[in-house]
Amino acid sequence: MCSGGINFASGGAGLLDRTGPRVCGGEVLSMTAQVDKFTRLARLLRRENRKAAGRLISRSLFFISVGSNDLFEYIDFPPAPNRNDTQFLQDLVAAYTCYVKDLYAAGARKFSVVSPSLVGCAPSQRALAHDPSRGPIGVDKFGCLGAANNLSRQLQPMLAAMLQGLSLERPRMNYSLGDAVGMAEFVFKSPSTPAYNFTELGRACCGGGDFGEGGCDGAAPLCGNRSSYVFWDRFHPTEAASAVTANELFVDTGFFVRPINVRQLVAPRP
Repeated sequence: MCSGGINFASGGAGLLDRTGPRVCGGEVLSMTAQVDKFTRLARLLRRENRKAAGRLISRSLFFISVGSNDLFEYIDFPPAPNRNDTQFLQDLVAAYTCYVKDLYAAGARKFSVVSPSLVGCAPSQRALAHDPSRGPIGVDKFGCLGAANNLSRQLQPMLAAMLQGLSLERPRMNYSLGDAVGMAEFVFKSPSTPAYNFTELGRACCGGGDFGEGGCDGAAPLCGNRSSYVFWDRFHPTEAASAVTANELFVDTGFFVRPINVRQLVAPRP
C-alpha cells in the first residue's frame, strides 16, 4: 500500500471540464478525471485491506489548489458580451462542491484548500490591462487587470461558505482554507519584510519584455535574481513567492488561513 503521497494534479486543468485543452494545446486531465482516479485507487486499496485503507485515507492531507485557470480563460475568452459573472462563479463553486463531496465519500477527511489568488496581477493579465492598442483599461490600484481580480475577490468568500457548510453537514470533515487573495494583497502592499524582499512585483522572470512575452522556454531570457521576483513566467509565481504562501498555510494564526492552519489540520487527534 502506498503511503508516501500521490499527485493527481494536471497542469492547465480547472474546476470546469472545458478548462485547459484549448489553451494548453494538448491533453489536460480534468478535475473530474483527477477525482475519479483517486476514488478508483481508494476502492482498490480497500479491496486489499479495508481497515488499513480507511485509516490511511482519513489521516491523509488532501491539498487542492484549483480555479485560477477557469478565471484566466473566462477573462481571456469571454463567453458572450452579456456574460453573467455571478452565474459563472456559482458554477465554479457548484463543481468544487461536487469534488469535495466525492472525495469525502471516498474517505477523505482533511482538506487543505487554497483559493485562486489575484489572477489579474499575473503578467499575462497585466499585459491585457496595459495593452497600448486599447489604452490602460480596467487597471486597479496594483496596476493589475481589475476585472480578473474582482472575480478572485468574489470567489474566495464563496469557497469559504461552501467549505463551512459541507463541514457542518459531514462528520469529522476538517479543512483549512488559505486566502490567496489576502496573501497577495499583503505582498503587494509590503513587498519587503524580514522574511522576503521582492523588488519586481509584476514583471516575469522568464521571458521577454515587461510581461514575459514570447513565453518561457530554453531560449527565453532569465532575470538575474529570481528570488526578488513574484512571478516566474506569464502565469506562475516564483519559488520565492510560493514559499511565502506555503509558510503562511502552515503557521498563519487567522489572518489568511481559516478556521485552522495546515499544521493544526494534520496534527494527530485523540
